[in-house]
Amino acid sequence: MVLIMKKAIVVIFLLCLMLVGCVQNVETNEKSGISKIFDATQTSSEADQNSQLGNLCIGEEECKEFCSKNRGRCESYCRGKEIELCKIIFPPTANNPSPQANLGCTGQGIVEFTSPPMRIEDVGFIEPIGLMIGSHVTPIDHGYYTAKTWMSGSSREDPSIFVDVLSPAAGIVTSVQSMPTVYTSSSLGDYRIMIHHTCTFYTIYIHVNQLSEKLQAVANTGKTVTVEAGEIIGKAPGFDFSVHDEEVTLKGFIVPENYMVEPWKLHTVDIFDHFTEPIRTQLLDKNIRQKEPRGGKIDYDLDGKLVGNWFVEGTNYTGLYDGADHYGYYATHLAFAYEGLDPSLIIVSMGNYGGEPKQFAVKGNKPDPSQVDTQSGLVKYELVGFDYLTDTGNRWDRRSFAKIVKAYGYDEHVSGTALVQMLEDRKIKFEVFPGKTAAQASGFTEKAKIYER
Repeated sequence: MVLIMKKAIVVIFLLCLMLVGCVQNVETNEKSGISKIFDATQTSSEADQNSQLGNLCIGEEECKEFCSKNRGRCESYCRGKEIELCKIIFPPTANNPSPQANLGCTGQGIVEFTSPPMRIEDVGFIEPIGLMIGSHVTPIDHGYYTAKTWMSGSSREDPSIFVDVLSPAAGIVTSVQSMPTVYTSSSLGDYRIMIHHTCTFYTIYIHVNQLSEKLQAVANTGKTVTVEAGEIIGKAPGFDFSVHDEEVTLKGFIVPENYMVEPWKLHTVDIFDHFTEPIRTQLLDKNIRQKEPRGGKIDYDLDGKLVGNWFVEGTNYTGLYDGADHYGYYATHLAFAYEGLDPSLIIVSMGNYGGEPKQFAVKGNKPDPSQVDTQSGLVKYELVGFDYLTDTGNRWDRRSFAKIVKAYGYDEHVSGTALVQMLEDRKIKFEVFPGKTAAQASGFTEKAKIYER
């Protein structure tokens, strides 16, 4: 009997060993299967990345054509990324380094600006970052310098009224690109210039109409050239100016990936802060915005709230790429933010209001989009025009310097009504009814669109 029991124990022990082995094999096989799936996913993701430039273009042929007309945007996307397609489109050579290369910048961190971008005596007025104007549907990442010589109309066709454009500090000009034809401001020329003062700190100029001989020699070549503080880099009656610090990332863009086509946007900093005195104070004296922060603000997203930037479902800041020149990207943009000169005024900024980009204030200036969430249900905003009041009590003419003390809406005239409802923390339903009051816009129709971020 004892012998039988011992044999039974041995059999049971052997069965247990076999069972454990099977379980281990199953686990190993499962892990192996998961690993294979993960590896396949990685391979697929890498393949996708190497066959397209984000949302800009897909495939070598399409991307070469797109980048030939939008070199600056493609360079910005490729810079710092090890993507095979970027190396094909921008093959590095001794005279034309890849946008993924260092480009000759040195050091890190910020520097002090010891020269204004335009001579103080030439400055008519300065507008800060954060405005929403026309096709700039989301708050703008650059400010505007306007010369005293500026005149509306054909100012950029008359070189006699151009003033010098200056580098604010020493650095290396890493990009001088002609603006795409549709955005060109003058038949005389229109350029976008990027100056790296260190490898993480740089300035960008847009709509410079004439270049210095030094910059003209490297325009549209990918070559670089050094400049000194105060050096004349070009001429224009006005230009866009922005400052970017890659050691600073704005927190009010809750989905940074939406802006990879313009990566500098995430690192936009105050356009006045880095100037030495007395230049900083002199420039602020030309700034029409009187509210703090004087330099403006562009990032308003709050997770779970309506305030901030939104994009038609399935798109991002790039918009809907259709294989063409990609203009009109802003049609898929939407922003619920605050006026760039007086942030007490709510602005609804739309990329498609009856077929064109448009900005409005809100009748009664409420509800505040920072307080609208999924519990708010359907929200109606009656849209009204708006204007600015100066410190003299007059309406700003938008052509000359003034101290803007207040932005106000024309509540007596409703231009249309926007309906919006937060469906999820990062998804909304939106529809606008031009020419209708809130009472006439009872609910969404089949034309309503889903926006997300």
